[in-house]
Amino acid sequence: MVKKWFLALRPYSFTASIIPAVLGGVIALSVRSSGQVQFEFSVPSFGLCILGCVAIHSVSNLINDYYDFKSGLDNIENFGAVNPLVQGSLTPKEMMTGAIVSFAVAAAIGIYFIIEAGDKASVLIYLVVIGAVSAFFYTAPPLSLKYRGFGDVQVILSFAVLMVTGAYYVQTKSFSWLPVLYSLPIGLLVDDILHINNLRDIPADAKAKISTLAIWLGEDGAKKFHYVLTYGAYLILAALILFAKLTPFTLLTLLSLPVALKLAKEVSALKQPDVDPMIVARAAGLHAQFGVLMILGLIAGIFIRF
Repeated sequence: MVKKWFLALRPYSFTASIIPAVLGGVIALSVRSSGQVQFEFSVPSFGLCILGCVAIHSVSNLINDYYDFKSGLDNIENFGAVNPLVQGSLTPKEMMTGAIVSFAVAAAIGIYFIIEAGDKASVLIYLVVIGAVSAFFYTAPPLSLKYRGFGDVQVILSFAVLMVTGAYYVQTKSFSWLPVLYSLPIGLLVDDILHINNLRDIPADAKAKISTLAIWLGEDGAKKFHYVLTYGAYLILAALILFAKLTPFTLLTLLSLPVALKLAKEVSALKQPDVDPMIVARAAGLHAQFGVLMILGLIAGIFIRF
């Protein structure tokens, strides 16, 4: 029982939702330390926010597998063979039940934060609703964002901008463009996870008549876009230091650059159909490493000021 739900929920992927939730809270602390906003940091709310982000991430994972299986995209002949529905370890009813339970947890946490924010909840309502809708309709009809080529936009929005800004707002009860801007580097890297997955899946997606950015760009173009996403994260972070008051300590992210360079070489050498399926996991590892280093840099900036 535990093993099949472990495979279905893919908790090893939760860094994609934990990183932005933690980042948003740390950005709030950073802004408070500079005197821009005054508030009492809530550790319980910080933990609940992380749980809420992981819950909605679980919804996205389960709904994605459910509709990829129902549409025939995931099958025993392609990388979809890891889908628990393809393996037969879960039934469609069980997977949808898991998605509903996860959605209920995320919704309950979102509603709690909205009530707790009181008359300052307007922005939070938008963040919660947009996040819930985009997660559910990533593959679910009638929107099916993934199948229409909007997956990249959805991932950056949901797993960067909305989560980081929401985690910031939960603490400060105020809107700022800083968490939106500071979310962009990890937004590019979380999209790169999806993009490499789509690059790997070009033959299967094309056969199923699925539209993705990787298919639109073609294999060579998709490889070049990987470089845009990866190196763009480092360039945007540098710009944020220069123009948006981001602490220079976030240059700690440069420690992840060797991983980025190694991944770029691997992507450059990628040839269909012999693709290492673990290349997606290595992209996720880069996102996690960059995100942790950025968070550590922000924490250092709170305690050490020039």
